[in-house]
Amino acid sequence: MKLENLNPSVKAAAVMIGAILLSFSYLISLNLILFMLCLAGLLLFSDARPSRIGKILIPAFLAAFGLFMMGLLYAKGNSVTDAELTGISGVPYAVRAAMSQNLRTALQLSTRLLAFAGLGIFFALSTNGEDFIFSLMHQCRLSPKFAYSILAAYNLMPHMMREYQQVRTAFAVRGIPAGPLSMKPLFTMLVNSIRWSSSVAMSMESKGFSGKRNRTFYRIPSVKWYDIVFFAVLIVGILAGMVFLKI
Repeated sequence: MKLENLNPSVKAAAVMIGAILLSFSYLISLNLILFMLCLAGLLLFSDARPSRIGKILIPAFLAAFGLFMMGLLYAKGNSVTDAELTGISGVPYAVRAAMSQNLRTALQLSTRLLAFAGLGIFFALSTNGEDFIFSLMHQCRLSPKFAYSILAAYNLMPHMMREYQQVRTAFAVRGIPAGPLSMKPLFTMLVNSIRWSSSVAMSMESKGFSGKRNRTFYRIPSVKWYDIVFFAVLIVGILAGMVFLKI
């Protein structure tokens, strides 16, 4: 079974509750195991490309490395080793920090960030945006007015990027200087985006997307038995790890 077949609302609830549980845990092994399981699930049971997963993980690894170094060098260790090694001037501070309680703190910070990143990537790369909005309407009672507004904004994003590139090209043809950080193309793109959003809003009103009456839907997502199994396995697995894992 593909992860894309899971109900998006149930999947989102499981990921959010799992992340909240992780925030109360200091287990390095649990963070690493969950991170590896999320990656394995994406590679084996989803249509996500490994190259895309790798590109998204690059900033996550960089952020985790930054947290690791911050915790290693600047955290306040509370072990006896800190006091003992402070007077050894010949040992670099980085080595002394690594030999102290700071190493555990650094690993806790960095692996927790990787676990959060794994859960986020797991949800983002295995969930269709439109299916998620439809699920919010039917399982979470989100108003159709807000749901279709979110869909409209989501579908406008590619047009905004294309408009930005066209504006930059037009500026270059006319000889108007516009550097990478110039606000001129961005301002023009935002003006056109406001005009598009106004047209979309009027179109939605004319088509009856006001949320004041019941509507028919061509696709109604539902919660299946395997959605409940996925939710239970993820939450119970994290709770079991918090109870039985020691490191």
